[in-house]
Amino acid sequence: MKATILFIFLALLTGLNFAQDQYDIASDAIKRNDFKTALQISQRLLSHDSTDQAIKILVELTSHDSTGKDGYISLGDAYSKMSVLELALEDYMHAERIDSLDLQIKFRIADALYKQKSYKDAANKYLQVIAIDSNNIQAYDKLGELLYYAAEYPNAAFYLTKYLKYDQKNSKVFYFAANSLFKMNNYEGCSNVAEEGLQNFPQNNDLKRLDVLSLAYLKRSDSAAKLAGSTPDSLFTGRDDYILGISLLNAEKDSVAVIYLKRAMDKDTSFINNIADLVATSYFRRGAYDSAVVYYNKKIKADPANSSAYINKGICCYQLQNYNEASATLSQAVLLKPDYIPAALWLARAYRNIKDSADEAAAAFRKVITLAAGNEDSHKDELSEAYGYFAITDLLKKRYAPAIESLKLALTFKPDDPMYHLWLAQAYVFTNKNEDAIREYKKVLSLDPKNADAKKGLKLLTN
Repeated sequence: MKATILFIFLALLTGLNFAQDQYDIASDAIKRNDFKTALQISQRLLSHDSTDQAIKILVELTSHDSTGKDGYISLGDAYSKMSVLELALEDYMHAERIDSLDLQIKFRIADALYKQKSYKDAANKYLQVIAIDSNNIQAYDKLGELLYYAAEYPNAAFYLTKYLKYDQKNSKVFYFAANSLFKMNNYEGCSNVAEEGLQNFPQNNDLKRLDVLSLAYLKRSDSAAKLAGSTPDSLFTGRDDYILGISLLNAEKDSVAVIYLKRAMDKDTSFINNIADLVATSYFRRGAYDSAVVYYNKKIKADPANSSAYINKGICCYQLQNYNEASATLSQAVLLKPDYIPAALWLARAYRNIKDSADEAAAAFRKVITLAAGNEDSHKDELSEAYGYFAITDLLKKRYAPAIESLKLALTFKPDDPMYHLWLAQAYVFTNKNEDAIREYKKVLSLDPKNADAKKGLKLLTN
């Protein structure tokens, strides 16, 4: 252990002695105006991390040779290595004054300014490089990247795409350029750059993601879905899946759209409020009412005041013949939206199918009639159904006179309904109005020539 420590001490001492010797040699060279030798020594010391001695030589050198740019450049490099950026910039700028066309000096200045977070000044320096050499792709790259990090996406895209005209072997530039265009909502441009990048870097998932989303926004849902299938799902955020899902939904590709919309909700629960009813409605349209109910419940939990979710869930329950659940759900919908006729109508239908709920059904149908008052022409089907309910209820209870009145009203709104005409004919028979009954039976047969009940009834009255 002691031997090791002694070795390290001797090595350090030797290094210090070497650096001091080199400084002495360089100092003598400066006195002889041999600036080249002094500069070479300082650069050698700088490469061996003897920065302090290198700076001593360079300070002495530049004080004797104020017209040589290389001494100031090296001194700037030394200060930059020590992260003394203010002094580094001072020397780089001195060198620039000596040779304003030296591009590497400008790159050094820009780099130091960037490290100081003087982004605008750094950008201007790269622009000076481009003004001198319009084909300098390094300047396009540096400037574009700087502007990208500064979120100045239009300018970043401009310079990064310029770079790509000269060099297509830098995957980072492809990504920055494509993402800049994406941030600008230039989805066509983003897709073009991403696909060009994928020709060179076919496994670059970041470019795939940008292309997928751009294609989705461009409504090229088939291409978007195909590319998404070859991209790891973990790379997509909840919002990404939402964008793709909506694109597929708008293209009427519901079964695939639902996959991405459900993923979006799984990844980010904040999307439930926006998506759950879309997924539910997709299932609804396909007749998958059980699945639809699951997602309408999610929507209701996220937004308890959403009347549409209650109405649609109620209709699903009705279709599943779960009339008790349908009536409970639709009752809530009516509370939330008391003036909405479809909610009242579906509630009436649900009650109509529940034993011992005739009074509730009648009340709901009366509400339909009340809500439609003054706007009957827009609600003929609903009014016809409501009056038809009262008619059949009265017929079953042998209350023929009110049944006839209800049927006449039902036919006012739906004059070509053969069933209503048949019921009306039968009501006339029971009230001994045979001529009226014959007329109605004939009407039934004009609408439904094969109606056996009408044929039988007419035969009995005419023979």
